[in-house]
Amino acid sequence: MFKVGIIGVGYVGSIHLEKFSCIDGVCITAISDVDSAKVREAKLKFNVKSTYSDHRSLLEKADLDLVVICVTNHLHHDLTIEALELGHNVLCEKPMALNLKDARAMIEVSKRMKKTLLIVNNFRWDYLNPSIFQLKSMIDSGWFGRIYHIRLNRIRSKTFPFNDYSRWNLDSRLSGGGVLIDLGPHMIDLGMWLASEYRVNAVLGSTDQGLLKLEKIDDFASGIIKLESGVTLQVDLSWSSHHKPSWKIDLFGDKGGASLRPDEGDQGNLKLFRLENNELKTKKLDENSLSVSHEKSLQQHVVKCIQQNVASDCSAENAYAVLESIFRWYKSA
Repeated sequence: MFKVGIIGVGYVGSIHLEKFSCIDGVCITAISDVDSAKVREAKLKFNVKSTYSDHRSLLEKADLDLVVICVTNHLHHDLTIEALELGHNVLCEKPMALNLKDARAMIEVSKRMKKTLLIVNNFRWDYLNPSIFQLKSMIDSGWFGRIYHIRLNRIRSKTFPFNDYSRWNLDSRLSGGGVLIDLGPHMIDLGMWLASEYRVNAVLGSTDQGLLKLEKIDDFASGIIKLESGVTLQVDLSWSSHHKPSWKIDLFGDKGGASLRPDEGDQGNLKLFRLENNELKTKKLDENSLSVSHEKSLQQHVVKCIQQNVASDCSAENAYAVLESIFRWYKSA
């Protein structure tokens, strides 16, 4: 039995509880949270054996194959280091840390302790599956030829109430920033993953307080990331805007292009294009020729990687490259 412990059972932690509990051969054996009501609720709903009000007690007493860190951003570094040094594999929520020094320290400790450190990037499983895996398979097969540009757009019209600024996400000391450090890790990672390139050549971006108008909290971000392979990522993000919500991924290759629209539903949200005889043709997806992930969730992916000791798409090294791009973006803004 693969045993999981979860630190923090709020909104994000409850998602991990649901996902891990659906995997055969996995047992959530321990949870901790400073909110006793949330702990009681989770214990009853998921039949958790051991509960703690203090994360240290969980780390010291529980025999676990994986510890999942689901706390506010500014605590990611400290709790991850504690868990690793006590001999646990760790899955930490994004962003992995609030500065590169802390992020590098997390990686170094995981290597010294010979433990796995993974960082949550769940969009491709939870929201984009199977289309994003079909797209990735076609990229790797060479259908699009040389990829030279990927445009990623995640625009929301409203994320937080404009009259309630009490959320920790809107306190830069706890969050490290705004929409860029919140949605940025997901969207930038998607672009780098599709391009099979996490080495960055240059970053140029802008941020704005947008509609929230909070100090040190960006409500809008737009930028360009030039990868060492030559691929450019164009990324636009917003929490709040006087604009229709949109979610788009556009791919440009020298033999073909693609458009993925997750907000248009499952039917026809991935479209393929080619110019033939100077006319743009829409191509059908040949699903029989594609190698599509059979993993139903990030959590299933993580369990498989740890059990089989194989590399993960959610490695700490990849997350570090994404985080470095975000801080270079903030600096250029």
